[in-house]
Amino acid sequence: MVQDVKLVIFSIGLQAAIGIMIAMMATVKMNGSNEYKQASVASALLGMIGFLAFAFYLGRPAFIFNAISQFSHSWLSRVLVFSLLFIGLAIIHAVVQYVNPSIKRFGWTAGVVGLIDVISMANVYMSTSRPGWQSIVPLIDFLAVTIILGVAFFLTIQSSGLAIKSQKMYGLIGLSSAVILGVVTFLNYNSFDTPNTVLLLGIHLLLFLTGAVLLFIPSLKPTKEQTGSGRMSMVYIGTAALGGGLMVSRYLFYAVLITGSGL
Repeated sequence: MVQDVKLVIFSIGLQAAIGIMIAMMATVKMNGSNEYKQASVASALLGMIGFLAFAFYLGRPAFIFNAISQFSHSWLSRVLVFSLLFIGLAIIHAVVQYVNPSIKRFGWTAGVVGLIDVISMANVYMSTSRPGWQSIVPLIDFLAVTIILGVAFFLTIQSSGLAIKSQKMYGLIGLSSAVILGVVTFLNYNSFDTPNTVLLLGIHLLLFLTGAVLLFIPSLKPTKEQTGSGRMSMVYIGTAALGGGLMVSRYLFYAVLITGSGL
């Protein structure tokens, strides 16, 4: 169980960091604003936390170097390489934002590398012999989680500085991704009638749907004043609920022995 939790922190942390970076750079392109320092730092920190969890999962630093050396034929090796590249670029981008915010090339490069990293993460499982993973489900799961967490954290961190148009767009993207992921998760696990699986699936859906309702639906009809204590409380609770629900579903992904055919 402890090892599964480390994998959950790794994948959720990295995907949240990558999602924040992509959401931030997309907003820069749309709004032309350079003031996203907090989001830059959050992306770098979450990436580092995620990778540290994976280092503890492997147990010894030497195992990381051994895994990286298999880049040409191992999806896990590619994940490690692209994760390290992303984290390095995210750190550089965060530092540069406090020196010269107009420089965005490190952020753009980090976003592209991060997207490749997410696809590589999915391929680690899609290339295995486990029936439930031999489909497009892991790719949908990982991409949707990256989008949802990226939008959720970015809305939470930068809510007061976002244009109404951007808030509406991210609310729609987040809600659409949440619906897709919720359907995929339910269909992939509802056939498992073990008590633990049913309980965890119920917890996931409760937290996940609560978070989506509190965070994304209000963003579809934003007002000019977004910094009130009531509204920000909903944002924080919604983000926490989404994060908790996604961690539960990711634990299911790693911990449940999938014997069916999946979707």
